[in-house]
Amino acid sequence: MKRLGVLVGALVLSTQWVVAADVMPPLPTLPADASLSKGAAPTGSAQAMPILTPLKRGSGAAFDLRFVTVAQVVDLIYQDAMRTPYVLGPDVLTDVRLVSFRLDDSSRDIRAVVSDFLDSLGFQVATKNGVDYVTKKTGAVLARTDQEVFVYKPRYRRANDLRELVEPLFSGRSLTPTATSDSALVQAAGSVATPPASNVPPLQPVGARAQSRGDELVLFGSRDEIAVLRKVVPELDTVPGEVVVRGWAYEVTNTDSSNTAWSIAAKVLGGQLRISSGDTASDASAMRFTGPGLDAAISALNADSRFKVLSTPHVRVASGEQVRLNVGQQVPTQSSVSYQGASGTPVQSITYQDAGLIFDVQPTVMRDVIELRVHEEISDFVATKTGVDTSPTKNTRQLQTVTRLKDGEVVVLGGLVQDRNTSARSGYAWLPSFLDGRSSSKQRTEVLLVLQVQRI
Repeated sequence: MKRLGVLVGALVLSTQWVVAADVMPPLPTLPADASLSKGAAPTGSAQAMPILTPLKRGSGAAFDLRFVTVAQVVDLIYQDAMRTPYVLGPDVLTDVRLVSFRLDDSSRDIRAVVSDFLDSLGFQVATKNGVDYVTKKTGAVLARTDQEVFVYKPRYRRANDLRELVEPLFSGRSLTPTATSDSALVQAAGSVATPPASNVPPLQPVGARAQSRGDELVLFGSRDEIAVLRKVVPELDTVPGEVVVRGWAYEVTNTDSSNTAWSIAAKVLGGQLRISSGDTASDASAMRFTGPGLDAAISALNADSRFKVLSTPHVRVASGEQVRLNVGQQVPTQSSVSYQGASGTPVQSITYQDAGLIFDVQPTVMRDVIELRVHEEISDFVATKTGVDTSPTKNTRQLQTVTRLKDGEVVVLGGLVQDRNTSARSGYAWLPSFLDGRSSSKQRTEVLLVLQVQRI
């Protein structure tokens, strides 16, 4: 009986659990997303998915522009946000006022914001045939920042040189052309109206501008910028340094690997001048001297039969300028051949090339040293034996270096070596050729350059 009672009790308890399970409330579900319910059909529905509505053009754009012109703001917004055909009037393009434009509220209509922005600056937007025309409002006076003009007459330097020095002081801003066309630039949707490359003016910094006309420098900018320029320009307009460059170019013969022109000159000059250290002291083909006996040392070189004087240029040149000395001749060479007419008549194009001794020097005078850029070329023409035999072959020896010297120092540059092998044959025509006399010689020449710079 006890077992029967336990079995009946267990059966009743399990029945209560089943009933409780039948009346158990359903599991809670997440609230439906309103944004998803609009874009998707209910599950199990045969209805097709509706087409998504595109974003309204002109809404939801963000811009942060600083220190730009009005034309740049309008151009950027119309291209990137509104994508509407537009026309910018000449007054908009020539407005050099700097503005800042910031918009990060997606709920605002970008078109309305731009219209209010232009209205506050004295411009209006009129729509005709789907094109926005941005022009100056009738009777509006465009506010301009206080601008001043400063005309400076240089005392020592060229106006163009001063302009190049002044312009970087105000180049940290956005660029705009110095001149614009009187006609408006029309830009359709998806296309850009760009003037021809030949008519595009050079870019200049917005704000202070500098123009050089002859011997005058015209500066245009705000009151603060002109105040700075009035102080800076006279300090830049100083007397440029000048130097006297004395040079001696020698061609030394009968040299070999153990007895070079440089070593011979070092022995001759060492007795008259004092050797000093410098930038070229470690160079095997350059040395530097100083001392009062330069003329005596040059006389010693001239007296040596191994030294042949090619040129002795003595010039006075301003700092930063280049002086060129050309001792030689111009040789005509064939550059090209063209054929004209039905008969194909050949027409040769002739180019004249310099040959001889070409000497270029450009000094830069600093406070303590003088930087000297030297380019020396010795060339001649010989008959062409291979290839285009109608044009001669140019043999060239060049030397190019940059060195820094103190006032009165002398630098000797060498290393331009050329070997010449010659052969000769002599005899009588009625004798066999094996009885002719033959001779050959080998000669090595080296070009040596002696330079001295003296500050004036």
